[in-house]
Amino acid sequence: MEQQLQNEMTHKESKESYLHKQLRERVQQIEDIQEKLQEMGQQTQQVLNFQRKLSRKELECTEKEEREENLRTHLEELQQQLREKEKINVNLQTRLNTKNQQLEEKIRQEENLYQKLRAMEEQISQSQTQLREKESEKANLLKERDRLKRKPARTADKKRPGKNELERSLSTAQQILRDNQAQRSPDWVIPRNQIQLTTKSLGRGAWGEVVQGRFCGCVVAVKTIHDLILSPHNRRLFEREMDIASRCRHPCLLQFIGATNDDHTPLFLTEIMETSLRALLQERFLSQTEITVIALDVARGLNYLHQKRPIPILHRDISSANVLLWRQGTQWRAKVSDYGTANFKKQTMTVAPGALIYSAPEARATNQTVHVDVYSFGVLLCEMSIRELPDPERREQQVAMLANNVLRALIRGCLETDPQARPTMEEIINEIEPEVQGTF
Repeated sequence: MEQQLQNEMTHKESKESYLHKQLRERVQQIEDIQEKLQEMGQQTQQVLNFQRKLSRKELECTEKEEREENLRTHLEELQQQLREKEKINVNLQTRLNTKNQQLEEKIRQEENLYQKLRAMEEQISQSQTQLREKESEKANLLKERDRLKRKPARTADKKRPGKNELERSLSTAQQILRDNQAQRSPDWVIPRNQIQLTTKSLGRGAWGEVVQGRFCGCVVAVKTIHDLILSPHNRRLFEREMDIASRCRHPCLLQFIGATNDDHTPLFLTEIMETSLRALLQERFLSQTEITVIALDVARGLNYLHQKRPIPILHRDISSANVLLWRQGTQWRAKVSDYGTANFKKQTMTVAPGALIYSAPEARATNQTVHVDVYSFGVLLCEMSIRELPDPERREQQVAMLANNVLRALIRGCLETDPQARPTMEEIINEIEPEVQGTF
């Protein structure tokens, strides 16, 4: 019995030993498998790291290609800009050559004018000499008349034909004297001591400054001309333009009151207005009604100048700064200013600041017509509609910004390159007027 138990225990121990051995083998296998799994995990991590590096490389390559594409595009743009700059330089050189030719022509014209001026001065001198002779003759005639009155009637009757001739000569001399006195003092001349200037500035331009003043108890605008552009020749031009301004009367033109005409800086008096179109545009957009009403007033004023007889008057400097505004109820109304000095400024200034952006292509030519003002009116109408200062380089883009089809078509007509293809101011009035009927 004990032997049997001992055998069983031995057998059991052998079996346990065998089981322990198998267990150790299984543990070893598991450890081997775990080690292989770790190696596979490391390999997998290496593969993932490689894939990430590869993705970064691909991204860098894509970014590099995009940068190269951008650089190519930028290079093409720079080349295009360079070509455009070259075209602009060529155009500027052409314009410079044209300007030099015009300047030479202007110098020749000035020389001719000075020659004519000298001839006129000689004629004036001769006229003054003749006037003095006539005055002396008049005095002699008066003496002769008094002497004849003292003679008997019979003697006077015998000499009546000679007396009549003397009286006719006397009448002629008196008429010459009256004409000469009228030429010495035009109707528009205002004595300087009747004008009171203040320190309140209303604006400043390239050719002078505008201040508030008083004349005959009323508030007026007073323009002064810079001494830089004053000369005997320019003074005569100024006097001629004042004669023109004094004969222009229209509700849509700034009222000209008068000017001084002495040896000091000329003072130019006009009615005073509330503001300018440019100042209003700097504050806000205009309504469609405001645009059409102001445009109609400007067109009416220009049409009056263009219809002036015997010679039409060209303004040549239409801009938002030269359109002044006043209120009629709640509506802004417009008046064209500087119409009396436009030609004077054109002949006495090399460059008119701000005017070039409104100028027609033919504005530098000598054979200008009223159509130069039509072109500037179209630019002004575009400026009012989009509230942007005119830009000749973006002219077509600015016109395309208009939402009103009627005004856009009208502006395109005014901006035609061929002056004869542009509408007249009278045609423009007929097109705009129906838009504002019933407004006031």
